[in-house]
Amino acid sequence: MTARLLLALAAITISLASSATERKPPPWEKPLAKGRDLYRENCIVCHDIDKAETRKIGPSMFRLFQNEKLPFSGGTPSEEYVNFKIQLGGDVMPAFTGRLTPQQIDLIVDYIKSAR
Repeated sequence: MTARLLLALAAITISLASSATERKPPPWEKPLAKGRDLYRENCIVCHDIDKAETRKIGPSMFRLFQNEKLPFSGGTPSEEYVNFKIQLGGDVMPAFTGRLTPQQIDLIVDYIKSAR
């Protein structure tokens, strides 16, 4: 009986551990608010998000995903491209790999996509 109990406890522990990593964040964590805060901390100095016209060094992110083309490259806006650009930077833009986690970059991209 003790061996069965230990096996059952091990199975429950493994099940709880795997489900904890796959769970969605609770509603009070508000991922878009976190994305907004990360954007304000890391991006707003160079990129506006609330207006199309900008005097900042980088292009405006205003309705980026609703536009047909990206401001500088002319490519089609996609989450993958914006994520890649944040990670590796560009001519003037610094790379954020090592400064931000992949999850933080995803939150920023989600925020940019949601901003209207």
